Amino acid sequence: MHTTWNSFLAAFAFAVMGGWGSAAIADDPAPTKADTGAEAKVAVAQILRTADVVGLPVRNRAGENLGKIDDLVVDMKTGEVRYAALSFGGFAGFGSKLFAVPWQSLSFVFGEPNKASSRHVMFETTKDQLDKAPGFDSSHWPNVADPQWHASIDKHYNVERKHEATADNGKAPAVAYETVFRASKIKGMDVRNDANENLGDVDELVLDVAQGHVKYIALSFGSAFAGGNKLFAVPLSACTLTHASDKTFITMHVSQDALKNAPGFDKNHWPDMANPNWSKDVDSYYERTASRTTTRQ
Repeated sequence: MHTTWNSFLAAFAFAVMGGWGSAAIADDPAPTKADTGAEAKVAVAQILRTADVVGLPVRNRAGENLGKIDDLVVDMKTGEVRYAALSFGGFAGFGSKLFAVPWQSLSFVFGEPNKASSRHVMFETTKDQLDKAPGFDSSHWPNVADPQWHASIDKHYNVERKHEATADNGKAPAVAYETVFRASKIKGMDVRNDANENLGDVDELVLDVAQGHVKYIALSFGSAFAGGNKLFAVPLSACTLTHASDKTFITMHVSQDALKNAPGFDKNHWPDMANPNWSKDVDSYYERTASRTTTRQ
């Protein structure tokens, strides 16, 4: 099944009014003379934290519980959420085996009104199909940055993905580097500034689930600020994925002094990230318009 996230977000949008906030779908066209009554506008929550997505139950169209989302695979250069690692042990007896499924092959369902437990991911599959799907043991993950691994999964699910041209007329670069990581491994990644000062670490990723894209990185600046509970949502385009001699980390192009005035919030009281006024304040503060990060070696 290759139904897009956008179509199902709209289909199940009436149950959105929970703790996740909402992002408005395009306004309905102006009513015509043939209209016999008014229609409600529809808003759906599509800006979610990774904590809102990982652990969600996975069901098929018949409502059967198949398993859950175990982790996500994210390209930190482009911001693309490539795969969700699904656990199907309870459905088909696969035990600790995981399956990386392309984001495009899943649908987010809000379910019943005011019932958060009904929110789930829909994936139409059978045991026979899973027997033939690329899978791996949960304690022995493959190299998620391996292009051949990506290609085998995309081919199985009939997903076409745009690939960036490599340097030197298609030849491999002289220095190889990885940009694709598990979301669970990105959490806790060090954050530094351009002066190589340690600012803290990545607390969480904020996703646009409809677009399958990382919108913000929630950064915890423990070493720069006292208290330790304040987080800052930073646009992905304001960061650089940096491979240095000692480790891989995120470089943020803002000084410690500038961070003191940046839009922040308490770790235990997240804002409504789908509020356009909130996102506008964050985006304008960092004065960034680029849609993707760069990679520094």
